[in-house]
Amino acid sequence: MHDLKVSGRQAPLTGQTRRSLTSPDSIFWLVLVSAAFLAAELTPALLRMPLGADEITYIARTSVHASGVSLPPVHGQGVGLLAAPVTLFTMSLTAIRIWMSVLSAAGLFLAMLCWRGLRPMWVLALAELVLASLAITQNSGVQVYPDWWGALGLLALTGLFLHAVNGTMRGRVVLPLIAFASLVMVLMRPQNVVFLMGPAILACLVVRRWRNFRVLIAMAVGTALGFVEWLVGAYLWFGGLTERINLAGQEPPPLHVYFALGTQLRYLNGPWYCSYGCTSWAVPAETPWWVAFLAVAILGMWVGWHRSAIKASSTLAGATALWVFLLYAFLVPFGAPRYLLPSYALMAILIADGIVWAVTESRWRKIAAVTACVFLLGGIVSQRIILQHQAAYQVVDRQFQAQAQELEQIGVHAPCVLDNTSIAYYIGCSAPWTTTGSDLQVVTQFLQDRTPQGLKYWRLLPLPGLQPPVVFLPASSPVFRNAASIAKAQAEFAAIGTAYGVNS
Repeated sequence: MHDLKVSGRQAPLTGQTRRSLTSPDSIFWLVLVSAAFLAAELTPALLRMPLGADEITYIARTSVHASGVSLPPVHGQGVGLLAAPVTLFTMSLTAIRIWMSVLSAAGLFLAMLCWRGLRPMWVLALAELVLASLAITQNSGVQVYPDWWGALGLLALTGLFLHAVNGTMRGRVVLPLIAFASLVMVLMRPQNVVFLMGPAILACLVVRRWRNFRVLIAMAVGTALGFVEWLVGAYLWFGGLTERINLAGQEPPPLHVYFALGTQLRYLNGPWYCSYGCTSWAVPAETPWWVAFLAVAILGMWVGWHRSAIKASSTLAGATALWVFLLYAFLVPFGAPRYLLPSYALMAILIADGIVWAVTESRWRKIAAVTACVFLLGGIVSQRIILQHQAAYQVVDRQFQAQAQELEQIGVHAPCVLDNTSIAYYIGCSAPWTTTGSDLQVVTQFLQDRTPQGLKYWRLLPLPGLQPPVVFLPASSPVFRNAASIAKAQAEFAAIGTAYGVNS
């Protein structure tokens, strides 16, 4: 299958015919949407969102703030490296959010640019608008999470792959870019080799016209370089490759089929992460819009299937989006909309195809134009309302700094070990990377296996409350001098928690 050039005569990178700023194939349209996306992210609701639990583990190793918090062994350090130019010098929340917003807008622009020549630029800009308007996209764009960057890497890789196998971009340009996109995805999460890159690898092996040894080599080089970081980290922080693999195998969830399709669908509108025991369906009124989202994507797939010019790219985009969705729906029991960002990124291309066909070629062009406007504007508004609600919820839910201050005021400071990685980070304590089993059991095992002093060096500080953090301090800590000091610390902790209004 081949994709034909759809924007007229095209030189791969240089010597292109000069176009007016607002011509249908002008890069201006991508710039405009990227700028609007950046403006949407640089709003108080998003800039003030406290760091999430996973965000803290990603930046802990590249932070100016010293702590004993470690990255879970299965994860990659890639997104922490993206944030490092800021986190190595300051822990200003606003600085981190602004930096990630600027990177996200630039990344979105570059990922869409990789599709240039496969679609007219104004169509790509429409796809970019659809993707950028999603609540989870704007939320993820300001955060230090790997899923958004995996989505951009996949979007770029898919476009570059099509250019490479169809010969519409010079090999010396496209092959290094393919290697770089593969590197980014593997740096974000090593398992992205299967979860995201699988369809491109299979297409290069199975589809006769797409068999290209150089493309496979480029993806392999990028993948190998991405695994180098994981390998080096194994020896720096986990005691070697064998130990890291063993620890990664213990990280939940266990690998088997979960049939979590309903779980993934229930949390399309938040909360942004929900593990076991969540049953609510957030914002059910938004369900018709998501049904329309899927319907227009299917329409775009149908349009692409009946057009030789875009049949190959539509098929690969649709198959890859479905691949990612099914793997997360049946192998991951957690509800997290950010996991589906790679699917959304490729579905946005199909949605743009469907809208363009409906408003320019269908029999009901006028009705389609009105419907498309309602769909786009309705999504922009409703998704932003959802985003505002979820951002406010995260401000209330992430009281890690307040809880850390409570503990500091009763005498908890490094060296110390907590069961909560987020609170531990702000105090400078150590914390285990997993909380499977009882919190006390996990922390006890961590003290025995992962601290040089061993279990006998530490003593549990009992704290009042419904969900108090599990805190271990050195047995010589002043807090343990006598029973009266312990009682005083407990009373202070309860009183401070009441004053903060935090359920400690």
